[in-house]
Amino acid sequence: WAKIDLTWKIGWTLNKSTPFSTQNNYLQSAGPITSTGTLSRSFFSLPPVFALKVFKSGISQVNKLYDPYAADPQASLSNAFVEGFETLPLLQHAGFLQNFASYIPRPNWSISWDGLEKFFPFKSIAEKVSLDHSYSAGYTEGWYLDPDGKKVTQTQQINYAFAPLIGLNMTFGKLWKGNLSGSIKYATSSSFSLGLSTSNITQAATKDIGLSATYSKSGFEIPLFGLSLKNDIEFTFSYTFSQTSTILFDMSPGNYTDSGTPQDGQTRVTIEPRVKYTISSKVTLSVFYTRTTVQPEGASRVEPTTSNEAGLDVHIAIGG
Repeated sequence: WAKIDLTWKIGWTLNKSTPFSTQNNYLQSAGPITSTGTLSRSFFSLPPVFALKVFKSGISQVNKLYDPYAADPQASLSNAFVEGFETLPLLQHAGFLQNFASYIPRPNWSISWDGLEKFFPFKSIAEKVSLDHSYSAGYTEGWYLDPDGKKVTQTQQINYAFAPLIGLNMTFGKLWKGNLSGSIKYATSSSFSLGLSTSNITQAATKDIGLSATYSKSGFEIPLFGLSLKNDIEFTFSYTFSQTSTILFDMSPGNYTDSGTPQDGQTRVTIEPRVKYTISSKVTLSVFYTRTTVQPEGASRVEPTTSNEAGLDVHIAIGG
């Protein structure tokens, strides 16, 4: 069976400040009222990859909608930023809803699907299989009112994340009288920040891949010092790949490129096998090894590094 959860979120703040002074025991205004505020809501933006390019949303669409020669270039870039990243901006052209489109949250979702062991190709190899998928996105902005009462946008940010894009969890049948399970997850996220004063958009992106496997066996006996003790053993292996990057997009005329300019980034890979051995309920041994490598990307000044760590944990219960 499959379970789908849909969520919508919206929030806003409004702050007003009025300066006063006292003169001849009377309270009187000493300056104009200043107003600031924020808006945050769930968003819907799909990356322009593979078949999703048909929706025409993303940084290149922002560039197409932006008119640097408009009467108000900053307002044009601000509007293009939202409309260009939004996938299926139906509310922007919905008549009376157009003025309220910025305040209507878009749906986000999460999906969990159990029982996949009944289908090919899992039917013959696994006892239990489940699939996870989650999408979340948000839009935030900060603004103030100028002395003429005009709303001026200061900051804008759009982010979306598939966390995970796909997550597969499997429990296999008995292997050597033990239990074997594993999982694989792939997640990706992006955050875009607009600098109106500089006409720049900065993207911070991450990609994560995680694999893990566990084999456990319990209840087998090994003679030791003339005693036959019940023993448990567990083998685990994990692999993680994480990639981060920062890209700058210059939206000024003649400087924009779809690939942008890489600013910073790194790739981190971690591998860790571990063995846990339980000798009766009193003694537990655990041996592990961790290897981590870091490689810089783009204009990053981080030095490439490799670290190795190994250890032995011994737990002995005394008494009772």
